[in-house]
Parts: sequence; C-alpha cells; structure tokens
Amino acid sequence: MIKRIKYAVLALVLTMSLTVKADSPITSTYIATFYYEYPIVGIAETTRGLNDEIAAYLLDPDNLIDVKAAVINAIGWNYDGTQNADLFKTYLAKAHNTTTQQLSMSSLSGDELFCLGYFMAMDNYFVVDDAINVLQMAADKNSTSFTTHLFLGMVQAQKAMDYDFCQVWRITASVINDKSLTRDLKTGAIQSIVDYMILYKGACVADY
Repeated sequence: MIKRIKYAVLALVLTMSLTVKADSPITSTYIATFYYEYPIVGIAETTRGLNDEIAAYLLDPDNLIDVKAAVINAIGWNYDGTQNADLFKTYLAKAHNTTTQQLSMSSLSGDELFCLGYFMAMDNYFVVDDAINVLQMAADKNSTSFTTHLFLGMVQAQKAMDYDFCQVWRITASVINDKSLTRDLKTGAIQSIVDYMILYKGACVADY
C-alpha cells in the first residue's frame, strides 16, 4: 500500500514537471471574470497593457485592493515577458514627484507595493524573487489584507514549484486558514484560486 502511494505521488510529480512551464499558479488563476461590474477591469482585459487610465485607477487609494488585483490579472501575462512593472514604476515616480531611480520602496503605500509586485510577477513568472520581496513589503503594510497575503502566497507558490510541489498547496492553505486576515476578495475569486492550488495537495503526505 505504501509503495502504491509513493508511486502515485511520483507519477503526479512527473506529470506536473512536464507541464510546469505552461501551467503555474500565477498564470493559471484568472479572477477578472468575478469583477466585470467594474468597467476598469473590462478596459484592462481589452487593452492588455498599462495606460494612463488604468494607472490612475491603480494609484487611487480610494479604490479597493481586490479590484486592483483583478485589473492586473485582466492585463495578464505573456510567455515572452512584459514590461508593465517598469512602466508602473514610471507612474509611481510621477505620483511621488521623483524619478524612477530615486523612487524609494519604503515610501510607497501597501497598495502601491502590491500592484508593483504583482506586475513584476506577471512580467516574468519564471523569476519571481524580486516580486516576492516587494509583495512581502506590501503584506507588511497591508497586514490584515487577505488579498495582499493570498497573492503573495501565490507568487511564493510559484517559486516553490522549483523544489516542492506540496509547498504550492501548503502556502495557499496557510493563507486561506489565517483567521486574522480580512476577506477583502470575492468568494468566487478565492474559490477559483483554491480550485487550482488544491491540485497540488496530492503531492503532500496523507495527513496534511
């Protein structure tokens, strides 16, 4: 019986390994569909890039963090990479009356750091270390935001795919089960993320 379980887990890991480049936590979770009542999400989905209108929305502190996440999610990614993070830095620098070279991460709000970090992850989902650092700063400032912590977890899970498929699920589950966080993300969006991430639970030991 134990051997069968080991073989089943091994088969799962091998299957995932073959699809890792085309299938990932960052690129396989699409939450924009749950936010179509916000016109800016449809605009982002149509333009598939950052412009003045979208940047203004993302930089407005009065707009909700989960809608901002949906906007960036709608803009999407490209297998060959995109440059939306660098462009967003330009908008950030202008908003803070400085240059991109002198822009201080510590001066940015939690929402601004979140948007920048998420753009960084979407720009190049093969290399996410810098994105994780920025999103961790966002989570430190947005300490009770479920949205911020969940997307940080997704990017951390993306990194975990390099060495431990079980961690993809464990990282997600730790956020889902954190009762100290305010659920500032729509239930449907949360469920769509969980539905994908839970696929990796099969790589964990049976008692997890």
